[in-house]
Amino acid sequence: MASQRHAPHSCENRFWKSAYAWNSFQHVRDICDNILSQQIQPEDTIYYPLVTAICVLYARPFKRSRGIESLSMQFVPRKFHRLHVLLITLRDQTIAHVDARSFPFKGLPANNVRLIVQDRQVRLEPNEVKFKLETVSEIRALAGALINRMQEYTSKLVGQYPSDVPDGEYLIDLTTETFRRL
Repeated sequence: MASQRHAPHSCENRFWKSAYAWNSFQHVRDICDNILSQQIQPEDTIYYPLVTAICVLYARPFKRSRGIESLSMQFVPRKFHRLHVLLITLRDQTIAHVDARSFPFKGLPANNVRLIVQDRQVRLEPNEVKFKLETVSEIRALAGALINRMQEYTSKLVGQYPSDVPDGEYLIDLTTETFRRL
């Protein structure tokens, strides 16, 4: 069965999507570089917030948005599909949304909460899913591959853009689907 093709999105829409996707993937790579170069360890207090940022920023171009279509899984190099699914699942079930019955992690729901009683003191500890440092290196490679794909995609878009547009700075206005001179 042949796949149905949708009408191409406007040039403005594609430029806007390209800019935000490239920016998101660049931030992910920068965070991974920071974790690796600063040798930030999973037990460090900043580690989980950095993992959170990685998942949210990575998933942003692939998630539904009002006014712009999302990138499809086809954009992700095949060798990174499992890692892509992991990042999206973490974002959807443990980071952006806290599903009480999330996927299993080390034999327990990823969002498990432990009740700890010690010397008559009670404390609650929600689980925080963290990546091994090797996974951070893999995520960095994935982000780099997606940055390259976004640059190729953008170059193609620029090549299709009419050359009669005068020099200047323009706002990509998705409401009117125009480039509005600033």
